[in-house]
Amino acid sequence: MATYDVALVLLVDPSGAVLLQHRDGDAAASPNQWSLPGGHVELGESPEEAARRELREETGLAAGELRPLWSGPRPYEAGFPHAVTVHVFGGTTGARQEDVVLGEGRAMVFVPRDEVFDRELAVSSALVLARHLKGR
Repeated sequence: MATYDVALVLLVDPSGAVLLQHRDGDAAASPNQWSLPGGHVELGESPEEAARRELREETGLAAGELRPLWSGPRPYEAGFPHAVTVHVFGGTTGARQEDVVLGEGRAMVFVPRDEVFDRELAVSSALVLARHLKGR
């Protein structure tokens, strides 16, 4: 079984909206679902470095201060044969939708907080968003 680490960023704009990516239909994990931006941690890279790099590659945005929110195993998903450790970092941004450059996926949008759970979320993103947005 393949094992690897991924890093995700829970980025919130001044209105409280969360940046989410609508994943491509041919994505290796969670196709056609909504996810926090992020990706694989490369050899020699820390999870935070990967989170910053992936955010820049996928959105064109540079992360300011990021704080660790959660690390743990990717939740089980039928048909997904990998053991993945997920590292999630949280941050805020003054960026607006027009500042986002789509670098990967179908869309990359700031979703109002009260609409986040109306979308079909990838398993890792659903777990993290439930822990860090509900009740706030």
